[in-house]
Amino acid sequence: MMNTEGHSPNTEIPAEEQHFLAGVEPRILRTTLLLGIIGAAAFGLWRGMGWATGFAIGAALSALSFQWMKSAVDALAESVILAGSSDELPRGDKRGSGGAVVRFVLRYALIGIVGYVIFRSSVVSLVAFFAGLFVAIAATLGEIGYQIYLSVRSK
Repeated sequence: MMNTEGHSPNTEIPAEEQHFLAGVEPRILRTTLLLGIIGAAAFGLWRGMGWATGFAIGAALSALSFQWMKSAVDALAESVILAGSSDELPRGDKRGSGGAVVRFVLRYALIGIVGYVIFRSSVVSLVAFFAGLFVAIAATLGEIGYQIYLSVRSK
């Protein structure tokens, strides 16, 4: 899109905003871990150790899944960037994204296996496990709310 002077608009992100945006993923991970600890403690006090353990396992898998998804997206983005600039790279430098896709899919298999093991044993709460799986989503929604708050506050 061109502006009225025939130049493309400045799409550079200011350094201060780049620094702030670089902290999004670590903030989400910290919030995920914090919510996991608080949730496990709350379930432990409310429903007992079986529920606390189920929630803690779900929250840990949620954090692990978030990290794996981040790595897969980073690898896919890098392969797209490398493919776009393939004319500048030596022939042997192209990286495949197959491993990233496999990790992306295998995380669901891991969650399914753990869920099945919990389902077969009556020691750990499956309901609490599923609740724990949503911890990274809650942390992400919290980050979105934080970003909205900051944008409204700055206006």
